[in-house]
Amino acid sequence: MNKSKVLFFTIALWALPFVSFSQSLTTYSPYSRYGLGEIRTQGYANTKAMGGISQGVRQGSSINYLNPASYTSQDSMSFIFDFGVQGATVNYRSGDQSNINSTGNLQHLAIQFPVTKWMGASAGIQPYSNVGYRIKYTEMDPYLLSSIGPIKYYHNGNGGITQFYLGTAVKPFKNFSIGVNMSYLFGAMEYKSETEFPSYTTYAGFEELNSIVVRDVVFSFGAQYTMFFGENNDYKVILGGTLDNQTSLDVNHIRFVSQPFGNTIDTISYKENSNSSIELPSNYAGGFTISYKNKLMLGAEYSFQDWTKAKFLYANDLLSTSQSIRVGMQYTPNQFDLRSYLKRISYRAGFYNTSTFLKLRDNQIKDYGITFGVGLPLRRTRSSFNISVELGRKGTLNNGLVQEDYGIINFGFTFYDFWFLKQKIN
Repeated sequence: MNKSKVLFFTIALWALPFVSFSQSLTTYSPYSRYGLGEIRTQGYANTKAMGGISQGVRQGSSINYLNPASYTSQDSMSFIFDFGVQGATVNYRSGDQSNINSTGNLQHLAIQFPVTKWMGASAGIQPYSNVGYRIKYTEMDPYLLSSIGPIKYYHNGNGGITQFYLGTAVKPFKNFSIGVNMSYLFGAMEYKSETEFPSYTTYAGFEELNSIVVRDVVFSFGAQYTMFFGENNDYKVILGGTLDNQTSLDVNHIRFVSQPFGNTIDTISYKENSNSSIELPSNYAGGFTISYKNKLMLGAEYSFQDWTKAKFLYANDLLSTSQSIRVGMQYTPNQFDLRSYLKRISYRAGFYNTSTFLKLRDNQIKDYGITFGVGLPLRRTRSSFNISVELGRKGTLNNGLVQEDYGIINFGFTFYDFWFLKQKIN
C-alpha cells in the first residue's frame, strides 16, 4: 500500500470523531418540537435518489449502512470512503402566513472495507435527528383578552442527535448475508417556553427550559438473500429486511423554571434527573430489488414502527404509528462503455410516502415526495460523484397546522480503490 493511501486512510479515521461538531443540520420545522425531533430520509445520496430504498440494495461499490448485511458485497482488498453535504430550502405555510428558510451542512462521513472473503465492516457518522423551531402566538380567548389583555407565548428549540455506527456482516453460506450495526446516539436538545403578560398588569411572566442530553447505544440487525434467474442468470432478486431493536435511551433531563423580577431572575424550580429515559419502539422493514444484468434495478420496501408504545417527555399522547412505503429505480445504459460517458452514468428516481409518528389535532402528519439523481463515475475508477434531489411536502393546513414544501439536494463523493496490491514495474 503506497504512502498516499496510508495517509488518506489515517485522515479518514482521524476525522470521524470530530465531524459531529458540524453534523447538526439546522431545521426550522415546528414538528421538530416533538419526540426526538425531525427525522428525514436516511441514507446517502445514491439511495436517497431512489426514494430512500435500502433493504434490497447491495452494491459493492457504495455504502448502505441502513442494511448492515450489505457490507459483504464488497470486493476483497478494496476500500470505500464516502462523504456528503446537504442543502435544503423549505417553505413553511400556516393560514395566510408563510416563511422560507434555507439550511446546509456536512451530512455524513463513512468508510467500508472487507475483513475476509466472507466478512465485511463499516463505520460512519451522520445526523439522526434535528430540533430547531421558533413559534409565537397570542392568546385569543375573549375572556382573557378583556380581563388581562393580550398574553404572548414563545416556544423555541434547538439541538439534535448524532449517530456514530460501527457494523459488521458475514456470509454464513452462499447468497445469504447477515449483519449488525452498533450505533452510539449522542447529542443535546433544548426546549424553551416563555409566557409574557402585558406590562400594565400585575401578572409576571415566566420561562421554562427543558434540557435533554442523550448518550446511549442501540443495535440494528439486517439480512439479505440473493437469487438468480434466467438462462445466463441475467436477472437477480435480492430480498432484504432489518430490525431496529426496541431500546431504552438513558438521558439527563434538566428542568429550569424562572421568573423575571426587576433586573433579576428568580428561580421558581430547578430539577435535574440523570435517571430519565426515552423508550424507542422496534422498527421493522422489508423490501426487495430486482436487477437485469448491470443495467436496470427496481426496488420497493415497507417499514413499520409503533410509536404509541414509546415513552417521551411530555409527548406520549401525540405519538402514533409510523409507516413508510418507498419505491425506486436505477438505470445504467452500459457501465463498461469506453466511448460514451453518458452511457456510464447511473440515472436514478423514486418516491416515498410516510405517515410520521405525529398525530396533531386529529391529523396524522404525512411526509411524501419524489426523488431523482445521478451517479457520475470518475474516469478509469469505480469511484463516483452522486447527486440526489428530494421534492416533498410535510404536514397540512388543516386545523391551523403547518404545511412544509421542501427541496433537498445531496452531494456525495464515493472514493473506491484497491488496497494492498503490489505495484508492477515494467
